[in-house]
Amino acid sequence: MSEPYTLIRVVDTETTGMDDPAEMVEIGWTDVRYFPLKGWQIESGPHSNIVNPGMPISFPAMAVHHITETMAGEGMDPDAARGRVIGGADYLCAHNVDFDSRFIRGHRIPWVCTFKAARTAWPEMQSHKNGSIRYERGLCLDDPRTEPSHRAGPDTWVTAHILLDLLKLYPVETLVEISVKPVLLLKIDFGLHQGKRFSEIPTDYLDFILHKSGMKDDATKVDVVHTARLEWVKRTSDPSPKPATPPAQTGAEIDPDAWRKTMTKDF
Repeated sequence: MSEPYTLIRVVDTETTGMDDPAEMVEIGWTDVRYFPLKGWQIESGPHSNIVNPGMPISFPAMAVHHITETMAGEGMDPDAARGRVIGGADYLCAHNVDFDSRFIRGHRIPWVCTFKAARTAWPEMQSHKNGSIRYERGLCLDDPRTEPSHRAGPDTWVTAHILLDLLKLYPVETLVEISVKPVLLLKIDFGLHQGKRFSEIPTDYLDFILHKSGMKDDATKVDVVHTARLEWVKRTSDPSPKPATPPAQTGAEIDPDAWRKTMTKDF
């Protein structure tokens, strides 16, 4: 019997809140597998399980996913939920790996971040949020498996279709590489120059981002600082220095044989 082909497990979590301490209240997954001759296809999904976080759910989080503490109290153990999605996967995928990897931990499986990959592949998009990419790319439209939004199972169904679109452009190894690096942004999305391309931002504002604002210590601004640094280097460093220009000559025409007049005859 042949070995099973590569499996990318697309995952999503709904949680008690954004800030630590936090835990899952729901986990979802959709499996994308490589098949000979057919290529990458969805194998199964969407699947989901309610998870008992063992802690209160914040009201803002509850307002997004509508999972109450009564519902969560009947859920599975968080470690059992983690084990369920990790088992058998060659790669894990999420639309925001920086967030979801906080809750699906304790493994060494490579991650694909469709958010970072989409910003790399389609930098001109109006938004790189999951739902916005879905509509702009025309993915799984009028598909009931995408509903309700902000629930773990349906969200993985949308992300799986974004992943399939990205796999038409990049091999999975390249997507992993993109996912572990900062993204080169096209435009800045905040502040005085919001909406401008980084190439249009004044140099003194790049200086502010890099040296005066404290953004280099902000984990949410990694991509901004990375892009600003590259633009700063482009403007303030010359990668191909030119030879020094000889001093301008004034007055009479230069005599090319003038050096001979300084020589002393010794014959």
